[in-house]
Amino acid sequence: MNYHIRKTLSLIVAVGMLFTFGCAGDSSSSETKSGDKKKEYKDEVIIHQLSDPTGLHPHNTSDAGASELKRLLYQHLLDYSNDLSLVPVLAKELPQVEKTPEGGMVFSYEIRPEAKWDDGKPITAKDVEFSFKVVANPKVDAPNLRPTIEFVSDIKIDPNNDRKITFYCDGLNFVWDHITGTDVIIAPKHLYDPEGMSDKYTFAQMKSGDKKVVESAENIKFADHYNNIKFQREKGNINGSGPYKFMGWNTDQNITLERKDNWWGDQLAGTNMYFAKGPKVIKYQTVNDRTGALTALKAGELDLLSAIRPREWVEDLPKSDKIKDNFNLFDPPLFYYSYLGMNIRMPKLRDKNTRKALAHLLDVDQINETLVYGLATRVIGPVHPSLKADYHNGIKKYDFSVAKAKDYLKKAGWEDSDGNGIVDKVIDGKRTDLKLTFNYNQGNDTRKNVGLTLKETAREAGIEIEVIPMEWSVFSEKLKANKVELWYGAWVFDPRPNDPKQLWHSSGYGGGSNYTGFGNAKSDALIESIRTELDPAKRSQYYKQWQELLHEEVPYIFMFTGPNFLAVHNRFEKSSVNVSERNPGYHVLSFNAGKGASPSLN
Repeated sequence: MNYHIRKTLSLIVAVGMLFTFGCAGDSSSSETKSGDKKKEYKDEVIIHQLSDPTGLHPHNTSDAGASELKRLLYQHLLDYSNDLSLVPVLAKELPQVEKTPEGGMVFSYEIRPEAKWDDGKPITAKDVEFSFKVVANPKVDAPNLRPTIEFVSDIKIDPNNDRKITFYCDGLNFVWDHITGTDVIIAPKHLYDPEGMSDKYTFAQMKSGDKKVVESAENIKFADHYNNIKFQREKGNINGSGPYKFMGWNTDQNITLERKDNWWGDQLAGTNMYFAKGPKVIKYQTVNDRTGALTALKAGELDLLSAIRPREWVEDLPKSDKIKDNFNLFDPPLFYYSYLGMNIRMPKLRDKNTRKALAHLLDVDQINETLVYGLATRVIGPVHPSLKADYHNGIKKYDFSVAKAKDYLKKAGWEDSDGNGIVDKVIDGKRTDLKLTFNYNQGNDTRKNVGLTLKETAREAGIEIEVIPMEWSVFSEKLKANKVELWYGAWVFDPRPNDPKQLWHSSGYGGGSNYTGFGNAKSDALIESIRTELDPAKRSQYYKQWQELLHEEVPYIFMFTGPNFLAVHNRFEKSSVNVSERNPGYHVLSFNAGKGASPSLN
């Protein structure tokens, strides 16, 4: 099975929460053998998050925290089942593709007849068309999604069936069903565009990029409306077809979702995991340091903590009676990779020999042993090692060597000309010391320690590195604006073939997900070969060429993949806790509170 890097950015913000609790909801209690009552619980689950998501807009947010909440608020045409295969959600059935004589593709989706918005209006092909049209609109703030659907040339609604829509593609794309089925949330047109401002232009016109269309007064007016911050976090302006409704957001405290009464999907219970009846209330509680989150977990203030740090997993949790008595522990594999990123368009990092020097100064194996307790697996590129046909085992990892680093620095023209202990060279007419800034998201001690480790080893080679934390939203925005020099990040995978365009194509630089600035005509052509090759054997060869290119150019220093460490309150029956390789590592709709739900702290 192949796995694709999801559109959504994860610079792996841990999923977890704490502190403000409501008192509403169903509750239950039970008695011990001695007759004493156990703690009373409410029908809710409290999940930790390390920081607030950037927002809950259906199309204009891309971080991992937002993606998790949006899966409960909104829906796609298709989604991934327990075995990571595609299953219909809003769609009535899986689509079938036909190749056209011209070398393109045609396929159709039909919306389930039961599907309705919360106001009772049916979900139709008009909503699907609208959702894809806004993603294609260059004025809409969805640059991470836009490249994924560019292979679609037109969309047409069946004149005889308002629930059926057909996609036309000029070329081939090997993940056509994954992209059209799972990438684009279907939003209610009548609520997000009540005035019909988007009706003037078709999908094909918007996709063409014609300036007369894109820059028209009507389109700018619509985009300004659709990009409005009210669709990010205001109650009443977040509307989806999912099983939960948005109840409120207390900044840096919590976000509350509540299960809908008479939700349209209830009549399809048992169809697949997306029609399960989850807890009445799901609360995402923000605790922006991991030590505080673990303390809250032990105190019973959290029901679920994910991305538990290796040290805590190995040394702390096994010794804690509170954990052993109240929580079940899980360690499913997580399809992700971590990396140290470099903005190669910044003057000091333009030369690949400088980047190779940094790769030799990051002792990845030692970091695994000391900071990750040997629980991670080192990777050489963005293809997951479980994908044996595509993963390039022949690439030799960059080993830790200060001597090799110094050699590469010399090749790049760096030398300590003034004897201050820092190498320098003339850049754009000015002698410049090799001083770099390493950023990481605040509260992530592992990333902080990686930065400090690199700082020490880099000093031996004459490089000065400053390690600076950033609040998550600031960090995310600076990455998107390509204003970060060095950073520690991670990307999570969805269960689909790996499409490299979002992260690595040159078109993704400047507002998209290509934060490094990597890309040229050769690499872009190779990416297009991967995307359009339907033969898995031939595509594997392209994948290996691509990994060789990344290894040579070093936009990332690839680090680890590994398991996701989870703790879930044991009142949720262990068999009902559906853990998964897919981020965030669990499916909360499956949680069955056999002993109740969340602590009632009245």
